[in-house]
Amino acid sequence: MSRSRVQRWALLTLLAAAIVLGGGGLLLRVAAVQDWMIARGVARQLARPPIDVDDRHALRVLICGTAPPPPSALRAKSCTAVMAGGRVFVVDAGPGSANKLALWRFPLNRVSAILITHFHSDHIGDLGEFRMQGWAGGRTRPLPVYGPDGVERVVEGFNTAYAFDDGVRSTEHGLPLDAAKLAARPFGLAGATERPTHMGRRVIYDEGGLRITAFQVVHEPVYPAVGYRFDYRGRSVVVSGDTSVSANLIRTTRGADVLIHEGNSNRARDLFVTGLRRSGQTQLADVMADVGNYHATPEQAAEAANRAGVGLLVFNHMGPIPPDNMLTRALFTRGVAALRRQSK
Repeated sequence: MSRSRVQRWALLTLLAAAIVLGGGGLLLRVAAVQDWMIARGVARQLARPPIDVDDRHALRVLICGTAPPPPSALRAKSCTAVMAGGRVFVVDAGPGSANKLALWRFPLNRVSAILITHFHSDHIGDLGEFRMQGWAGGRTRPLPVYGPDGVERVVEGFNTAYAFDDGVRSTEHGLPLDAAKLAARPFGLAGATERPTHMGRRVIYDEGGLRITAFQVVHEPVYPAVGYRFDYRGRSVVVSGDTSVSANLIRTTRGADVLIHEGNSNRARDLFVTGLRRSGQTQLADVMADVGNYHATPEQAAEAANRAGVGLLVFNHMGPIPPDNMLTRALFTRGVAALRRQSK
């Protein structure tokens, strides 16, 4: 038996004996034990296979962020990964979403593009992390970022903010400098000659059997704001983005298999605003009081799913109090089940 195997066997025996005798807590203070346990844990974590994004027969969705702007201990903010034909499209890059995907062993270097629904901070905050983590993980070209008019300014801002970091990492690690960047792919839908009817839509990607359609939604004072429909091999999924009741969403979603729709509970908003005012946070209370004017309630999202005839409704951007426990989930979903049952 080799010396290293003998040492490992002895350490395991000592650890087991200490636990049996009630001395595990003392043993865990030993540096050699700490080092062995941490190394073992890292090895086991990295031995897990990464999420498979190469299934060319299915349209798959991974929800990587469902929180609204207020803090959540459990959820990242808006993010949905859609996989089809060996390609990966991430809809919105809310704060914490790149970290969630990395913890799940998602290959961030395989992201084909990021699609932005609109430019609120909780939808773009992690663009820098997707940019850097995918580059460090092996991406060899700039990461495309699709979006309505204005995406060029957002992309330019992130590229400028990370320029110093790019240079340091490229020099230190030999990473290809050009591959660090984001590349804007604007598709319009809000040009100076277009009237804000909220009924526009445009195919922005059509390759290898995968078609992605961007469509306008209603999120004033934000304009433009869009959702996305993905069609692949007879399957379809729609991501609403942030929107109030939207006729264009219902029209574009009709017949889809899955609708991923935002939801903002008015009752939860009222309770949140009351709590903020009682705590003296009047400015934030005023901001939150306005939120319901440009979001859909969970009941309205269920009605949209019914009218569009979709098979499955999935909520994201759930707020304004994130439904992180039994009470807040019950508050958020009041009335939704009954509406969906009516559609059966």
